[in-house]
Amino acid sequence: MTATVNATPVPAHAQPDDERTVADLLLDADIAARELLWDAPPDTAKAKARSWGEIIEAAAELWSSFPDRSDNPSMDRIDKLTAGMHRNQQRTGWPGPGDGDPHLDRVVENLARATEMISSRRHPTAPLSEPGHLDSEAARTRIMHVVYVASHGVGQALRQYNRDLRRVLDAKHRLAEGESADQSHNLLVRVGAAEQLAASYLQGRWPAALTGQHREPVEPARLEWAVARWDVQARRTLAGAPNAADVLFAVVVERDLTLSGGRILAGAADFGVLDAEQHDQRLQPALGALDEAWTRLGSDLGHLTGRSHRVDVNLKHAGAELRASLREITADLGANAEPATMVERADLWSASLEVHRGIVAAVDLSYVLRDVVTDPDLTAPARGVQAACLRLVDQPALGAWIDARDAYANRSVPLPDALRQSLAGRCDGVVDAALQVDSAGTFLGASHPSSVGTRPVDGRAHEERSIGLPPRPGPGYGCDR
Repeated sequence: MTATVNATPVPAHAQPDDERTVADLLLDADIAARELLWDAPPDTAKAKARSWGEIIEAAAELWSSFPDRSDNPSMDRIDKLTAGMHRNQQRTGWPGPGDGDPHLDRVVENLARATEMISSRRHPTAPLSEPGHLDSEAARTRIMHVVYVASHGVGQALRQYNRDLRRVLDAKHRLAEGESADQSHNLLVRVGAAEQLAASYLQGRWPAALTGQHREPVEPARLEWAVARWDVQARRTLAGAPNAADVLFAVVVERDLTLSGGRILAGAADFGVLDAEQHDQRLQPALGALDEAWTRLGSDLGHLTGRSHRVDVNLKHAGAELRASLREITADLGANAEPATMVERADLWSASLEVHRGIVAAVDLSYVLRDVVTDPDLTAPARGVQAACLRLVDQPALGAWIDARDAYANRSVPLPDALRQSLAGRCDGVVDAALQVDSAGTFLGASHPSSVGTRPVDGRAHEERSIGLPPRPGPGYGCDR
């Protein structure tokens, strides 16, 4: 996506490190919006309220950048509804200044980047072909789904937030300064209206309209390059002066690699590209254990970092490209791709080897993470450190984990020794699980498929065992233009 915008390269001045396509950006925005459904506690409602208007603004700008034969007014109606909400927020002062929601901020970044790419690539008066029209319809459907899911996630948090405030009022208590049951209810109603408008547009279009999406062939070397780039950048960032948000981001991307890479390996086993028995009995259980280990470590770090999302930009770009290269193979329409679809898109044998290499690299990366979390120089927001200590370690007999003045100002503070040791234990768990994956995947290096649909044969083909000579230079050698 899209046939109308992918013809020319991105301008050099426009974020050269982000090589994702418009389709990659829209899919990542959709997934980030879905993550709201798993992260909607009431204490995030005000942050989500601050970011929701930016979501609609970014979605409306991207929507208008696509040519539209039907001139459907749905997004314009949602945009005007949100503009009225914004004026009300300015008048009432709720939710007030502060940080936005990390998931929604990620959605905004992706939508804005996609708008920039389309605006720089497509001539505004160029005629739209039928494939281009179908591609444009698919893009707008994905955008509206982002709005629909984001509105539902924001509504969930607002509903719980408002319910808690009503309970306080029912108990005849006064609300804390900056809280408002009335204003949160008003916003909840407007977000619900936007959700209904988005749902009405998607009726009969999701996911059917996505079938018109233009897809470029999967670049064979993309996954290999993305795995290598991530491996280098993660170590580079963690070897410098990382913050807690960098560490958490590295863990989250590694878990995504385990999950999405596991789907590639399962698809390869299903089609006989890999030894199905070895995969089912050894590799798949080992991948499940590694996923659980990454999840436990990520959960603990999530309490530590709180809502912080200031991640090293190079690390963020490398992680985004790795995710995109995996989803290019494993995602289809509104769900995961079937094995038959993955086989059509990519060489699952080569992809499986790259995935396994990337996952096994977690052994060394876990040792690096262990060194980082046990480094006395590592700091994190005081409130996050306090929350992590209350959850993970026992309260000290004397004193407190965090000075009250640091907690009030939420200053960056070093991690207590007990917390660092607890996180080190989680890293050790990842090391053990990654070693099991390494051991369970040894059969990948001892077999090679002869064709799709047949069982792999032990040993390497004659062509692989022979010593190859470099090819003779072609007639254009030395005359590159």
